[in-house]
Amino acid sequence: MTQSKNITKERKGRGFSLGELREAKIPVNRANSLGVILDFRRGTVRESNVALLKELLTKNIEAKNQRKIDAQKQTEEVKQKEKPKKTEEKSSAKKVVTKKEEAKEEVKAEVKPAKEKKTTTKKASEVKPAKEKKTTTKKAAPKKKTVEE
Repeated sequence: MTQSKNITKERKGRGFSLGELREAKIPVNRANSLGVILDFRRGTVRESNVALLKELLTKNIEAKNQRKIDAQKQTEEVKQKEKPKKTEEKSSAKKVVTKKEEAKEEVKAEVKPAKEKKTTTKKASEVKPAKEKKTTTKKAAPKKKTVEE
């Protein structure tokens, strides 16, 4: 509020003072999370600003409680919707399994036994013996006889 020659008009400030926050019982950290702008240079405490802060705080608390209630309702709805689906899925899964089993049985009945594949294995007489490797080993030098006297 500015005063000049009997004219008083209210103008928008840069933020709320720390004194106003204390009056409204709002910690500085909470004010930041609420989006309240602080003006550390101001030292005045205006009742209209304190009332604004209190109103803002109550609206925030009400909105928070409402969000909690809505979240609980949504989780309950989801749980109720999931229960019938699970029973339907189980019954449909059983049907699918039985259909697959029936199809397999039909296929087995229709398919003729497959002929054995001819394997080309060599008889023992046809198998060539492995060549022996020539190994060259050095012969040890003959030992010298020692003469005993």
